[in-house]
Amino acid sequence: MLGFGVFVFVATLLDLLTIGVLRSWDHHVIPVARPAGEPSSTWWQALADLGGFAVLTAVLVGTALLHLYRRRPVRQLVRAAVWIAIIEAAIWLTKLAVGRTPPRSHVDRLGDGGMSWPSGHTADSLALLLIAVTLLTTAGTRLDRLTVWAVPVISAGVAVATVHLHYHWPTDTLGGWSLGLVLGLLARRSLRNHTPDAH
Repeated sequence: MLGFGVFVFVATLLDLLTIGVLRSWDHHVIPVARPAGEPSSTWWQALADLGGFAVLTAVLVGTALLHLYRRRPVRQLVRAAVWIAIIEAAIWLTKLAVGRTPPRSHVDRLGDGGMSWPSGHTADSLALLLIAVTLLTTAGTRLDRLTVWAVPVISAGVAVATVHLHYHWPTDTLGGWSLGLVLGLLARRSLRNHTPDAH
């Protein structure tokens, strides 16, 4: 899965920079998407919010408290916190470097001070939820295997919602999903390799 994430991220970035088929596809999808503000957008907003600061902070704080309640090593939480900082820095720096304007600006430019690519909601929902489920589950269990597949699906739902609401171009969410997958899996591997039962 890690190699797949790297491939999608690099391919999407190259397509964006060369105005390839995916970037052209962006402009076919956004005009036909349901405009934000219609009655059904409440549910789409709720789905998009799964990748937002409030929800993810609540999940991570709850995860940390449960981790401490189970008397698991504090150093695992410290390692997770370091990974969260790395993930947020990587997303922010990538957004800053690309500078893509969002759909609601009615233009599609790179290097213009925009922060649309990659989608932070999509990347965060995947990477940070992967960290949470890694801390909450035991390696090799059925629940562990289920959650590592469920989280990318949830993140894909967040991606669709942000496109539907015109917060992001479709390729913003592809970039965010793949970046979140790569960073989340690296964090997961790091946390798994340093658990007491891993040795």
